[in-house]
Amino acid sequence: MIQKKEKKIPVKGVSEKPVKETVCSGCNRKRPHANKSKKLCSTCVKKASEEKAKERRAAKREKKRMSISQLTKKLDAIFSLFIRLEGANKQGMVKCFTCDGVHHYKAIQNGHFQSRRFMSTRFDPLNCAPQCYACNVGMSGMQYEFGIRIDAKYGNGIADLIVQKSKLVQKFTPEEMLEMIEYFKEKVDKFKKQKDIFD
Repeated sequence: MIQKKEKKIPVKGVSEKPVKETVCSGCNRKRPHANKSKKLCSTCVKKASEEKAKERRAAKREKKRMSISQLTKKLDAIFSLFIRLEGANKQGMVKCFTCDGVHHYKAIQNGHFQSRRFMSTRFDPLNCAPQCYACNVGMSGMQYEFGIRIDAKYGNGIADLIVQKSKLVQKFTPEEMLEMIEYFKEKVDKFKKQKDIFD
């Protein structure tokens, strides 16, 4: 006579396998991982997803709201701050690239070796340096001296390469400009933190 195997009936509320306790890396609570690679619980996964969706919607609204000219103005401002803060000390003082005069980073300007009208080099850090008002405006940027000092700082021939690059036609998309704005914002925040500049 063939004996039938009895099916094991699970007892309600009792797990057959021991449940391994996991800690969510987002909220640090003991919860099972919904996302095993990032070790996040379902609540944190949902929260992260909502935040990303919110950022995407905000970025989309920003793109629609701002024109190329507005983005250029915004990028000019954050890029100028980046150039001036990069060479500043912890007191916020920075040396003029072409005359060596020392000024507070708020009282100095972002000088361009090749004119700002050339978009291909307008936001190129090699083409830019802190300049005092007298050199940048009064002496029209002191381009010859600027070029000599670029070669001295970065290597012979770099100034000529920048001149060649400036002749290239460059048109940035709104997306590219927003990316550059975010990139230089991060750099500015890093410089301020490193140099204890909070104003």
